[in-house]
Amino acid sequence: MKEIKHDQRMIREHHLLLLFKMIKRNGPISRAALAKKTQMSATSASKIVKELIDQNFVEEIGQTEGSVGRKATLLRVNPSGALTIGINIDLESIEVGIVDLSGNVVMKKSRDIDLSVPPTEVLDCVIELVLIVKEQIGDLADRIIGCGVSIPGIVEWPQGRVVMIPQFHWANVEIRTYLEAGIGMTVFVDNQVKAILLGESLYGSVIGMDNAACIFVGSGVGGAFMDKGEVIRGSKNIAGEIGHTTVDPDGSLCDCGRFGCLQTFICASALEKESGKRIQDIFAAEQRQETWAVKMLDRASEYLAMAISNVACTYNPEAVVLVGPMIDQYPHWAETVEKKCNRYLWNNFHQDIEIKYPHIGSHAGIIGASCLVLREFLESPIRK
Repeated sequence: MKEIKHDQRMIREHHLLLLFKMIKRNGPISRAALAKKTQMSATSASKIVKELIDQNFVEEIGQTEGSVGRKATLLRVNPSGALTIGINIDLESIEVGIVDLSGNVVMKKSRDIDLSVPPTEVLDCVIELVLIVKEQIGDLADRIIGCGVSIPGIVEWPQGRVVMIPQFHWANVEIRTYLEAGIGMTVFVDNQVKAILLGESLYGSVIGMDNAACIFVGSGVGGAFMDKGEVIRGSKNIAGEIGHTTVDPDGSLCDCGRFGCLQTFICASALEKESGKRIQDIFAAEQRQETWAVKMLDRASEYLAMAISNVACTYNPEAVVLVGPMIDQYPHWAETVEKKCNRYLWNNFHQDIEIKYPHIGSHAGIIGASCLVLREFLESPIRK
């Protein structure tokens, strides 16, 4: 009996998120059309819609004539029904944003950080920025349902403890506990790439896809994978750490302390270490056709294309989303990577996989972090 109840709860949670996605993607839409698209019974769809309306996530916006002359009530996501706080902590800065239910960043504050200070000082800056945006948004602060944090590295889920961030030189940092005490509300913390993939599945380039992958290229290389609409976590939430797969055991030293990791051939920090120049200077030299820079970036694109092919064979996603500063800031390099994928992708996958880029853009970290809150809220709605 307990197993049956557990299964029913899981089904209900899945349907809540599914209908929210469908309304977001297809709204305004009627209950009957939702039931047809999701192959749910009209009664079940109506019950789930009622829950979403009760939580102010969805609203009725009028009626239209049905195909047989009867009026159908239309539904859409209620943008201002609830707000979330998205926090993105990266190598050089903190970003804090207020995000509505349509995935719009309605307010944002940022601050540069110095990672040579203790982690608690960085987290104190986060708390300060959160309190500032809450004060500036005024009475709307009452609609905030929680905070989400996206951060590189290995993060215990749902405990929110950072196990290790090699680039930050952080280990065993209780982020969730510390921030909840300082902010006074529920906080969810997850790996940055997992959060971005969740954001893209709710608001971006892979809406409607059940199986997708995301590869981040910036100061490091990370990955995240989704199967049947669920982020794949593994036993310790480490699934997706493709940047630390060994490519050459005799290769360069990685930030993680091992040799020849994939990211030592691709990421900005590794290229900067190898060349002694800033990443923007490396790309500028490539544009001037300086041989060393052309070869270095060509090699990086080659290894990333191989990684995409390996991801396709291992996880069989419908799409791979390429994100991160090296993708956003240097689109010509991303195009080169995409072209090189033609050489490595197995013929069985070539026609069935899409290379995509983020629709949520420069706010990917903030929106992805906010989606951690939204997802948990939908799976365990707060009763009034």
